[in-house]
Amino acid sequence: MEEFNIKNERELLTSLEPILNSTENNLHKFIIPRTFAASNPKCGSCNGETNGQRGDEQSNNAFLSIVESKGAREITALKSECKELRARVERLTGEKDAAFEEMERLKDQLLSQSTYCASLGAILGNLTWRASRFPQIVDIWLSTFQDKIGEFLSLINGTFEAFVDTYKGAFPPTSNVEYQFMMGLLGIVTNVSASPEGRQFLITNSNGMEFVRKMVKLTPELPLAPGVLPLKKLILMVLYNVSLNKTGLQYLLELHVGDTLSHCLEEDKLSEKKSSEELQLLCLRILQSVTYDLRKPEYIRDLTTKIPIERIKTMMFAPRSDISEVAKQVVRHLRDS
Repeated sequence: MEEFNIKNERELLTSLEPILNSTENNLHKFIIPRTFAASNPKCGSCNGETNGQRGDEQSNNAFLSIVESKGAREITALKSECKELRARVERLTGEKDAAFEEMERLKDQLLSQSTYCASLGAILGNLTWRASRFPQIVDIWLSTFQDKIGEFLSLINGTFEAFVDTYKGAFPPTSNVEYQFMMGLLGIVTNVSASPEGRQFLITNSNGMEFVRKMVKLTPELPLAPGVLPLKKLILMVLYNVSLNKTGLQYLLELHVGDTLSHCLEEDKLSEKKSSEELQLLCLRILQSVTYDLRKPEYIRDLTTKIPIERIKTMMFAPRSDISEVAKQVVRHLRDS
């Protein structure tokens, strides 16, 4: 019995041996590591956390190092660019200052040259004006230098327009060199148009016709000021001379010369008595010329609209006999037309 039991026990142990071996291996693979980990729970966690923190710190340090390096390069580049821009600004500022100084110098030079030219023009213009008072001089000009007279009329066209545009707001004193220059030019035209050949040339030359047109158009833009009277007298003299030419008379009517005459007659309200009378007489003489044997109703209507007959009738009673006589003739022409 005991032998049986022993035998059975051996067989049992033999059969259990693989199981025990397998169990032992499992204990080494799973139980022992877990036990080791359980016996040192904090240490394993600390090591993991420490290694993670060190990794993060190293990553952060590397990132900061890259950022700092990139920022340093950008700052260096910006400093260099700023330095270049500052140098450029200084260079451009210097160039601007130099250009401004040059501009001021050229302005002064231009003003000096302009004053010199105006003074020279005033002197030569007045000398030529005096020379043109002799009919034989004008005859020589017309027979020999017609091209030059045409160029002169082209020059006076632009000069007169610029003069009126510059001084229509405030007229310069009669001592002004530009004023003297303009007076000289108008005086020459007045003397040239005083002869039949001269006014024929003036009204048939394109530059001459343009100048007559500008006188009729621009004279009303001149201010009502005492300093303008001598200039207007010369203009009216030229218009009167032109009206003595048949072609010139028709041209003045087409240009509505009544506007210019009406404006000049208004001057007597601000002028001295003598100057006022001279303007009245010149305007009346032009009216006398343009209304003589006038038959076209549109021209008569235009003139009487700008200068009413009642206004002319008041001049019939002027103290000066020449003014009253011319006024009577104008009224007679208008009534007979």
